[in-house]
Amino acid sequence: MEQTQLILTIALIIIELVAFAWLIIDIRKSKKKQDIILELEKQILNMEESIMDLEQNIIQQIKELREILDKKL
Repeated sequence: MEQTQLILTIALIIIELVAFAWLIIDIRKSKKKQDIILELEKQILNMEESIMDLEQNIIQQIKELREILDKKL
């Protein structure tokens, strides 16, 4: 009886250690994925900023062209 309890206790400890190790590994993988997602979001924001700058330039050029056309007419 005591041997059975000892074996079950050891088995339970091993199972808990494996579960804890798996949890740590999973957390590390999640952290890496989160870092990748954050980096991609930064790249997207930079690209959106570039697009907005280009749009501003286009708007400015359209205004200048319109002024030129208005002067000629």
